[in-house]
Amino acid sequence: MKNASFLYIIVLLAFSCSKTNNNSHLDWVFVEGGVTQNGMNEPMISPGGDTIYGYSTPEHKVKLNDFFISKYEITVRQYREYCNKIKKNMPDPPAISAYGKPINYTWKDEYPMLVTWEEANAYADWIGGRLPTEAEWEYAAKGGQKSHGYAYSGGDTAQVVGWVRENADSTFRPIGLLKSNELGLYDMTGNLNEWVSDWWDPGYDYLSGPYDNPKGPKHGKMKISKGGNWYYGASNDQTGEPLKYTIHRPEVRYQSPINERTFGFGFRVVKDVE
Repeated sequence: MKNASFLYIIVLLAFSCSKTNNNSHLDWVFVEGGVTQNGMNEPMISPGGDTIYGYSTPEHKVKLNDFFISKYEITVRQYREYCNKIKKNMPDPPAISAYGKPINYTWKDEYPMLVTWEEANAYADWIGGRLPTEAEWEYAAKGGQKSHGYAYSGGDTAQVVGWVRENADSTFRPIGLLKSNELGLYDMTGNLNEWVSDWWDPGYDYLSGPYDNPKGPKHGKMKISKGGNWYYGASNDQTGEPLKYTIHRPEVRYQSPINERTFGFGFRVVKDVE
């Protein structure tokens, strides 16, 4: 056990000193790899009680290497620093709210950055990392090797661990205000959907796909995001009872065009253990 702890410290120090493209600070969490079950065979249930199929991969085993993942969603402050360093203008915030009405929103430093997939991917490359694969994101959200088998990322009630319709007051929130999951990761349930690297292809066969570190389809027209966001409810509209399978479950995925920026999409970054 002592030798394993010592090895982890050495790996962490090597990671901290490794060369990246800038001096930005991210809080990294080490995720020990392993074999895990991804996806789920159950359908998603909406707050209105509708049964919705096709929002998850079928349950299948994958094997993942160790990796690091950012503790929080990337913030406006971090993204602005990136823009300043590469001499790029900050993008304009969305002008239309999630409810379809004009809004005069301004960037707020400690809030997660609203990005397109292309912007998220470019930032991840600049920081010396990459976007997580869907398999990595789901594994980390469930707590990795420390998982307690919760329904959501860190608990069985979405409102305790994430900003969802019931507690968000019609908007997303600053990072890290609610309970973390078993790995110490925040906001992997709710707040914002988080972009991952995988393409979306409804015809892709995950049961026959790669077992080791799967990256999903090689091509597609849209990219996948995970975690759900503040806009969606996690309780039955009629009874108020918590729903077991909602869009906020770690297994559920959502697909969107790569150039879409709305009040629902953010991201975090991963880095391989060298």
